[in-house]
Amino acid sequence: MNTNYVVVPLLLACGVASAQDVSLLAGSLDNTMVDRRSFAAQLGFSQRFSPYTSVGAEYFNEGHPSKHHRDGLTAQFWLHTPIPERGVSFGVGFGPYYFFDTTTGLGQASDYRNVHGSGSMTSVNMKWHLAQRTYLEMRFNHVAAQGRGDSNSLLFGMGYELRDVPDHVRDLNQEPGDGLLMLQFGQAIVNSFESERARAMGIEYRGTVTQNMEWSTSYLNEGRIGLAERKGLTAQLWLLRPFTDRTVIELGVGGYLMRDRIDRYEPTEDSNTKLVPIVSIGARYRLSPDWRAQLSWSRVVTSYHRDSDVLLLGIGKVF
Repeated sequence: MNTNYVVVPLLLACGVASAQDVSLLAGSLDNTMVDRRSFAAQLGFSQRFSPYTSVGAEYFNEGHPSKHHRDGLTAQFWLHTPIPERGVSFGVGFGPYYFFDTTTGLGQASDYRNVHGSGSMTSVNMKWHLAQRTYLEMRFNHVAAQGRGDSNSLLFGMGYELRDVPDHVRDLNQEPGDGLLMLQFGQAIVNSFESERARAMGIEYRGTVTQNMEWSTSYLNEGRIGLAERKGLTAQLWLLRPFTDRTVIELGVGGYLMRDRIDRYEPTEDSNTKLVPIVSIGARYRLSPDWRAQLSWSRVVTSYHRDSDVLLLGIGKVF
């Protein structure tokens, strides 16, 4: 199963529609398959289309209940009361949820599996709108995961209503036709219960299509963990939203053509070239007219239980 039916609405909500606000929430979660509470966290963007409707794009981390490390992406349609400059508003949202669950095959942590699946998320929230475009939020989420364990979570946090950035400020970030060459260094983390890590690096080239859209191609080396070594080429489409005069939030989706070698000297059937999806979230900061700094998180989605998270910090020059 692919992630397109969730990722495409995420891209539309975050880029084409220009996200109206950003929020960060945290709290506690119960999973029906596990008799144990866990933490939960959520990062989201939303765009209002009328006084009573909006669309949200969210990354949701369901914590670490016993033998389940699950997170996912959702795109929700919201109905809400009118948003005041100050005061309280209420809303209810619903949408698809595509999840990634690190679980076990034989009940032992060493025998982990990366299970992908789809379901739905229903949410109810209350916001206290404060001065200077900030708000406090309380949210209840119910995830229905189609036989993989439903979850209920109660989250609290803050949000910030984004203001429109003038075109001349957007042009300072990158103009159509500009290119950006960036060196990146960081870590690759295997989606297992041990979360094995390796040094990762990348070389990325970005091309600017419009003020809100870019394309990229990069060489990515996820390093070597034990007998496993993975590297290859990525291609992604990015949609952007200025956050401040110097900061841009970005969301990318594309493919990763990589060579995954389990043993350097004795290649096996698992040691071959594969094309897999990659989804990324990042933020870029304009250091000067020609130099950029970037922080990004990418999820590599495989069909053979070797998902990974790649965290990279980069520095690049505009051409």
